[in-house]
Amino acid sequence: MFQMATSVLTVTDLTSASYKLVSFAALIAGPTDGEVVLVSTYGGGGSRRSEPPPSMRDNADGWRDRVEARLRQEGQLLERQRQWCADRGVRCRAELYEEGHWPDYVVQSAKRSGVDLILLGIQLSGGADQLSPIDVRRLAADAPCPVSMVRLPALAAF
Repeated sequence: MFQMATSVLTVTDLTSASYKLVSFAALIAGPTDGEVVLVSTYGGGGSRRSEPPPSMRDNADGWRDRVEARLRQEGQLLERQRQWCADRGVRCRAELYEEGHWPDYVVQSAKRSGVDLILLGIQLSGGADQLSPIDVRRLAADAPCPVSMVRLPALAAF
């Protein structure tokens, strides 16, 4: 017998296209009174530097100010996606991670939350923010539940 997913972890890059992924997660979790867990990593790739790059060392304070402003902006974007789910009657919480390797955070969050499914959005644009196949395989191998990739529309479509 097929069991509906009641808790869906959604890896979001906070772009307008990722709302399609959030919508899909809400469609899956909503009818079962489930929950959507949104996970995003700072800067998309989750590899923020804790120290300024050599070219910015003379202006470390300015660099830190820009990093903090970007983190606040990403937190606001993530909150908007969380609120979008809540406005549709779907329980939702959001987690924003600042540093590290994104598959590790997704797996940690999935285990902690006991989710039934992980959704990962992909775009076939070939841009600089493409997901590494190694990272995707790592996520699929380490995840405590099924991982499904969802093709997202191109950003230019929005």
